[in-house]
Amino acid sequence: MMATLGCLMVWLLAFAAPFVQLLQWVWQQGLGDLDSRYIGFAFHSVLLAGMAAFCVFVLALLLAWNEYQHRDRSARLLSQIASVGYAVPGSVLAVGVFVCVAWLDNQLIAVFELQKHSLLKGTVFVLLLALSCRFLSVGLSPMNSAFQRIGRPLVLAARSLGESQRGVLRRVYLPLLRTGSITALLLVFVDVMKEMPITLMTRPFGWDTLAIRVFEMTSEGEWQRAALPALMLVLAGLLPVYFLVRSSEGGSR
Repeated sequence: MMATLGCLMVWLLAFAAPFVQLLQWVWQQGLGDLDSRYIGFAFHSVLLAGMAAFCVFVLALLLAWNEYQHRDRSARLLSQIASVGYAVPGSVLAVGVFVCVAWLDNQLIAVFELQKHSLLKGTVFVLLLALSCRFLSVGLSPMNSAFQRIGRPLVLAARSLGESQRGVLRRVYLPLLRTGSITALLLVFVDVMKEMPITLMTRPFGWDTLAIRVFEMTSEGEWQRAALPALMLVLAGLLPVYFLVRSSEGGSR
């Protein structure tokens, strides 16, 4: 009973009370701020989160596959190095990525003698690169866990029963990697949706998101006007969590 009450208090203080306060602010003033701009904010947020989640998923899949196949110190070291970005503050990582991209940009312009001031700076490529470095650890952890459930005896047993490599991929790897893949995609999606420092410092011109809108309003002391994009972020983050729970329940049956 006490444990249930303790968990309920955490839920009330960490989610219910702030959520109710956001609803109150939105009702009082936030609805008057709702206009066509928020369609762009929401679209940019979802599009950016989707692209970043896909990029991180592909990189995490390759790193996890490499570690699963080789199982040596170099493969583990590579995965550990790739996970360092999550421990670095977003603003510091954004500066580091931007400095490297700016240097590469200048070299490309000088080598090819282009009449441009920038090729890569201020593009979605830089934004996705920084976000991938930041959240690769988030996607890599569930992918490594998924591969650990695929034991070598299981693969050898499938091959001994006459399955081809394509059959092993379809009937062994893909079903067992399904939950880990969905988890990686959804976790990165939620994290990128609420990421502000990297998006603010490396985004293309006019690429505003819901998180940036919250930052702009709170920096000006407009807490009630910031409630609307904050509430939209909360709702956008709850949907992937719901699908994650459903997929986990389906995988456990």
